[in-house]
Amino acid sequence: MVYDTLLIMPPAMRRVLWRNQEHLLKGVTGLEGEMASALARDALTGSISEDTARAIEQRVHGAADQVNQRRPFSEVAVELGKLLRIAADLADPTFIGAGDPQLARASGEFHRFVTLHLDEFPLVYDWTLPSTVEGASVRALLGSLTAASRDSVPLLTSAFWRQGELVPAEAFDYRSVPYASASLSYSRGVTTASYLWLSAWKEANGDFTGYKFYRNGEQD
Repeated sequence: MVYDTLLIMPPAMRRVLWRNQEHLLKGVTGLEGEMASALARDALTGSISEDTARAIEQRVHGAADQVNQRRPFSEVAVELGKLLRIAADLADPTFIGAGDPQLARASGEFHRFVTLHLDEFPLVYDWTLPSTVEGASVRALLGSLTAASRDSVPLLTSAFWRQGELVPAEAFDYRSVPYASASLSYSRGVTTASYLWLSAWKEANGDFTGYKFYRNGEQD
């Protein structure tokens, strides 16, 4: 997910992040307990709270401030890695659906299915998510993402439970509900991570030359 997100960044941003990829990965695996706990609490309700959305928005502002203050980009990369981890968690239907007992019990099989098929998922930019590059708020973006993830919960529950039995990951292929859900979730996660990164980049007056993912063509 890190590398797919990098591929859709403006060239100037992509180059500096490639040079700091180890710090990006450090951020992905190093989300601090307070934010992780807030996300987990929200997931039990199947939504994201105003407080958590505000805290994530502040993190975006913080990353922009780091750039503006000319902090080492290794520090910026760590923070962007944490934002990617947040996007990945909120894009995961079994994370947002943690309050559903049946889906919670099936989450291990869903993640095993994702591991088995991850290399097959096409990366499709999700234009249904509001773009922070084009003026949407971080809160609107996160709300749309969690709503989309929540919509997958009953579909996955029905797929993984048949006649009271848990269906193993190997029973599904590319024509299945889990494949469609996982593939869409992956694309939503990458798209959301890109918008969080780009929101900070825009606030820091970063160079968008070469960025291709505008809804209405190239921007001035």
